[in-house]
Amino acid sequence: MQGEFKHLFSPLELGPVTVPNRLFMSNAAHRFFPGTEAPNERVSLYYEARARGGLGLIITGTHYIAPLTTMGAPTAYQDDRVIPVLKKLADTVHQYGTKVFGQLSHPGNYVTGRGAGGGATWGASAIWRRNLFAPGWQEIAHEMSQEDIERFVENYGAVARRFREAGYDGVEIQAMVGLLQAQFLSPAMNLRTDEYGGSLDNRMRFVLETIDSIREAVGSDFVVGIRYTGDEFIDHVWWSRDPGNTLDDGKEISKRLEATGKLDYLFPCAAAYGPSHVPPMYYPLGPFVYLCAAIKEVVDLPVFCNARINDPTHAERILADYQADMVGITRGLVADPDFPRKAREGRVEEIRKCIACNEGCTGGHYPRLPLCCTVNVEAGREKGFVVTPAEKKKTVMIIGGGGAGLETARVAALRGHKVSIYEKEDVLAPELVLASKVPGREGFEDARRYFIHQMKILGVEVHLGITVTPEMAIEEGSDVVVVATGAYPFVPEIRGAEEGRVKVVEMREVLKNEVEVGHNVVVADYENHLHGLNTADFLANQGKKVELLNESVFAGGMVDYHTIHVAYTSALTKGVVITPLTAVKEIQGGDVVIYNLLTNDERRIEDVDALVVCTDGRANDSLYRFLKGRGKELYQVGQCVSPRKLLDSIYDGYMVGRAM
Repeated sequence: MQGEFKHLFSPLELGPVTVPNRLFMSNAAHRFFPGTEAPNERVSLYYEARARGGLGLIITGTHYIAPLTTMGAPTAYQDDRVIPVLKKLADTVHQYGTKVFGQLSHPGNYVTGRGAGGGATWGASAIWRRNLFAPGWQEIAHEMSQEDIERFVENYGAVARRFREAGYDGVEIQAMVGLLQAQFLSPAMNLRTDEYGGSLDNRMRFVLETIDSIREAVGSDFVVGIRYTGDEFIDHVWWSRDPGNTLDDGKEISKRLEATGKLDYLFPCAAAYGPSHVPPMYYPLGPFVYLCAAIKEVVDLPVFCNARINDPTHAERILADYQADMVGITRGLVADPDFPRKAREGRVEEIRKCIACNEGCTGGHYPRLPLCCTVNVEAGREKGFVVTPAEKKKTVMIIGGGGAGLETARVAALRGHKVSIYEKEDVLAPELVLASKVPGREGFEDARRYFIHQMKILGVEVHLGITVTPEMAIEEGSDVVVVATGAYPFVPEIRGAEEGRVKVVEMREVLKNEVEVGHNVVVADYENHLHGLNTADFLANQGKKVELLNESVFAGGMVDYHTIHVAYTSALTKGVVITPLTAVKEIQGGDVVIYNLLTNDERRIEDVDALVVCTDGRANDSLYRFLKGRGKELYQVGQCVSPRKLLDSIYDGYMVGRAM
């Protein structure tokens, strides 16, 4: 099968190092330990799982080369005592033949001074970082003096030397997505008038001095690469008359980086901030391969690419078409650490693809929760989270074929149990079918496809179109019963609904096209994740006039900042009016009366055809309550425990599958 992926599994020379294949994992914020500290056991086990899965290269990070603020303490990487810790991680990865580079980083004004030891953040200029959906992180940076810059340049070299002594194969300079080095490169973020600002020569001075410092510290037989922004996508910012770097600028920067003769690869990325850094499900697959391909045309150095590439066939095509030399499958490897091995062995259908929901990997960034994954419960929990054969084989009846039921079935079958699953609808995972109907959310179908294939290869008996009664659950005779009956739709009581002419419907009826809602529609969002935005987008896509009401400061407040950015953009560009801090008071005839939750000011939306209500529903737990205490080994998983997200339901299923 390797012949089918002859490019993907061919080696690549990067300076003095030969990488065994063309798949790599770029640095991603795992949040298993602060970036100022040395790696811990948790991250070592996380990377080990990806190396064991057959990966060619891992780029670890984030490793901060200097204090995060003007009052911050030195980082672990500024002390030689970090070397043995790094060596242990490098040795762990190397035992599988995988190469490992360390990313040398500094966030600039990306962090908050109050949370990083006090003082001010660092920056090329005294500006704040634009972040539309996390305004609490917008702090004015301290404009670095020449002495500050010189000290940082020295730090890059000193930290690189520690990685070399630790046995790493190389280092990567982080100069992308609006972080410190990228701020100096950007005409929109670098407002300096000294030798580090203005012309491209001056804006590149910091990064070129950094490259010199690193190369002097590590010598010529050690890989040095750079990850930088190839196109910032900044048309205008209020604090600068200049836009950001364009792709043409990115090409010129790339040629100048190559001309140093001191780099072994280039890794261009997209955007200075916003969703393009970690493209959510709304984006097509490989949305920025074109950017890497354009830069590859003007340089001879190997070019890396990444972003929303989750399929080996796609990765092979990128390489075969000479659009890049290495392909990053970062979130894809979070979802399935065995991605490379499965591709090499021809088990492509068994790959658990990243669906780019961003719920666990980036959704925990601002609350500083450790990385996790919706479709892979073991990601980041490698210590102790292992599926092992059961000591006693049992027969297991699972009632409900949603995410929770399917994951329970998968894990229980892996343990050797005989599993049957019953779903009342005619398809497995009907909620995922529904979710994938929303524009840009088709990626949910990948999760459904994976589960269906797992049921087939694991021998799970699937029964569709069967509503299990309490009597059936008792008479079926299984050793174990798992209730995964989900949640039922819920519409709160709305005053005037019965007398008024406005049709009140629940969002699932809309997504299933079970009701006609007319033209003028109000969507009342009581969930504050994506239900309201998705439903409004779905209706606007049909040409409806839509106003979305949300009780919070903005709709989708619990959604990761990459996804919500695109969800808002999609809805707004289709004419959806989003009204925050607002709820429905009553229906009067053909009008919906709404009010502001803070001021109680009322407004009347006239001639409304339908009011669509979006809630999480209510736990459908009556079957579980009936069976409880009747002698069966009984479990309850997913939304019938409490209406939550797919990530939570799959977690429930995994844990119960391991427990029985």
